[in-house]
Amino acid sequence: MSIIIFQNSPLIVNEDPVIYSLLEEHQRVEILDNYHVMRTIERKHTILSQEGLRHAYTSIFYDRLNSIQNFELEVIDPLSAKTLSKAKLKDMSDAAINSRSSIFDDNRHKYYEVSSSKFPVVVKVKYETKASTNFQLADWIPVHNYHQKVTQSTLTVVYPETIGLRYKELNLLGERTENIEAGKVEMTWLERDLPVQLPDLKKEDDHKLILAPLNFSLGEFSGKMEDWAGLAEWQYKLNEGRNSLPRDFAEKVKAMVSDADTEYEKIQILYSYLQKNYRYVSIQLGIGGWQTTSAADVVKYAYGDCKGLTNLMQSMLKVVGIASNYTLVYAGKNADDIETDLPSNQFNHVILQVPIQGSASPVWLECTSNSLPAGFLGDFTRNRHVLVINEEGGGLTKTPAYNTDYWNAVRSTNHVLITGDGNATISSDVQVEGNFAEQMLMVKQYLDTREQRDYFNKNSPVSGLIIRDYKLHIDKKDSLLSADIHYEGFIQKFVQNTAKRMILKPFLGKVTEEMLANNSLNQIDEYQIELPEIMVAENLSEQLMLEEEGISVVLQTSLSGRNLSVIRSINLSLKDDVPEESKSEIVKRINSLGSTNFYFTKNTTTSTHE
Repeated sequence: MSIIIFQNSPLIVNEDPVIYSLLEEHQRVEILDNYHVMRTIERKHTILSQEGLRHAYTSIFYDRLNSIQNFELEVIDPLSAKTLSKAKLKDMSDAAINSRSSIFDDNRHKYYEVSSSKFPVVVKVKYETKASTNFQLADWIPVHNYHQKVTQSTLTVVYPETIGLRYKELNLLGERTENIEAGKVEMTWLERDLPVQLPDLKKEDDHKLILAPLNFSLGEFSGKMEDWAGLAEWQYKLNEGRNSLPRDFAEKVKAMVSDADTEYEKIQILYSYLQKNYRYVSIQLGIGGWQTTSAADVVKYAYGDCKGLTNLMQSMLKVVGIASNYTLVYAGKNADDIETDLPSNQFNHVILQVPIQGSASPVWLECTSNSLPAGFLGDFTRNRHVLVINEEGGGLTKTPAYNTDYWNAVRSTNHVLITGDGNATISSDVQVEGNFAEQMLMVKQYLDTREQRDYFNKNSPVSGLIIRDYKLHIDKKDSLLSADIHYEGFIQKFVQNTAKRMILKPFLGKVTEEMLANNSLNQIDEYQIELPEIMVAENLSEQLMLEEEGISVVLQTSLSGRNLSVIRSINLSLKDDVPEESKSEIVKRINSLGSTNFYFTKNTTTSTHE
């Protein structure tokens, strides 16, 4: 322990874990009768080291619906109590907040960075914001940074009883108080001396309060979030009347599918047309963050955001007699699922659900993609709870998990020729389907030829492979995405030679935890290896097996003359709730099969070339 003196008062700081700063924070959120939201935040940072300066970094978001009312900052020397510097709103820097794909976006932030060469230093921050809607209320997360000690944090929310508030507490350790007076409700959450968080903290263990309104208004559109159907009904009204197509374009759409025999074929044709003729551009302007652009405008300008492109696809399907549902989702690779028991806006993306007559499963369309097949969403939105919007309102359902072997298949055939000096050449054909093919699609779309070659060299199953030539072909089989890879290469020192022996080191590609992300794997790897001469195998096992619940791994080896055959088949079907720790152990057990050297005795009485 070390002791730091603040104005003759000892402050004991625990050095295990290391603490970069102390934080005392008080937030007040007031929802007004007109649904506007006033927010005041006061923070006192005690910065203990250079690393803690970033904890005092202040960033305040604003756009057409959110404005910054005031900002004050003061840097104080705690030993002398002297003010070292001050800052106001005019002293803040200003920048846009946008993604590479965003063109029409009014999301911006003002920010201020504190600098200091001496420590400790105290930074006091106070700012106020105003939102013209209570549609989305910010989560309260008391601990903002790793290596930060929160001595006290409070959140007070004041709201009219007629508007209402709902909330969900996650891992809060403190107390909550409530007071009602003159039709106003005041709730306060208080947290003290929270544990210092380190980078290995699991997201689900963080302290968090999720807030949501009961009644809300965005622009001239009011709604109620008492249940998911209420939010869905509001979204439906928000987009109502925006799906009309120009007459000539509607006739063109009908002509495109006139020869199609099935609903799925019609969906494929129109989805392919959308992908080839309309580009994705993010549009986040005021209420446009939730309301779609009209289908006619998307047709006119040949671009749209996820809302506009989805709305256009839905409109085209409607013209040819196919009903579909505009669907809200929280998207992102490895993104957390929403809190299903707290109806609220937890979404950032829109996709389309198309029920098919006579089929238990709908067709899902990612309308911002120009390459995915109709019916395959990929890792951006798979296995998520989503809010389906229809004329009756709507409700929650879940997107496909793609967790069967149909969507997680790998087949490889490899021909290896070992030369007398221990080097080898290899010719491989690999076919991957479903989720694994999506990765190959990203490689083909976003990497140039040199980068693709580097990718295959780095990720080749055989260690030390240098690829001389490769081909990558992407294909679609209805909803199934597939990729065919052919490569030829050179492996230096593939085997180790002694006077009497040849040692073949382990060469089977490693299964990784990432490959088990969907709890399913159907993989067959076949190696036909030509030895430099006829040899006797010393430790060849004809068959090795790993059989457990949901796990089947078989390794078969045989030697005929100079031809060594090695075939590994992996079939995994794991339960949805299998913990990550268990996956790590499964991966280790799979990779241990065939992880030993193969030993061969040379025939010293004959020449290699006989």
